[in-house]
Amino acid sequence: MKKPYRRERAGVFIQQELTLLLRNAVRDPRVADVIITDVELTADRRIARVYVSCYEGEEALHEGLAGLESAKPFLRQRLGQSLHWRFTPELEFRVDNSWQHGERIEAILRDITESEQTDDERGEGADSDAS
Repeated sequence: MKKPYRRERAGVFIQQELTLLLRNAVRDPRVADVIITDVELTADRRIARVYVSCYEGEEALHEGLAGLESAKPFLRQRLGQSLHWRFTPELEFRVDNSWQHGERIEAILRDITESEQTDDERGEGADSDAS
């Protein structure tokens, strides 16, 4: 289902604000390697699902999630100051593994390309012998 334009824009704004807050205001070292990849708002804008990732590994990701959970009240309060909405959405932090899926697909495509190249090389050698 396609996100309405207004919710999508609000999600991008929340993503930018949270990224700035994580880099400039949160002093917890556990969130230093956490990357916010996407924010989805519910239809009533009461809940913001924040998707996070970490390229340092699973352990750093879980530590980062714990740091985000401990910083959640601070982040929500500061987000409310910049949103100027009647209410500030609850923050739900979720793991985003899409980059790992992308790497897996890339590796599969690379293997297919390599196998096609080796098949072509074998085929060319047989053609030159026949000539």
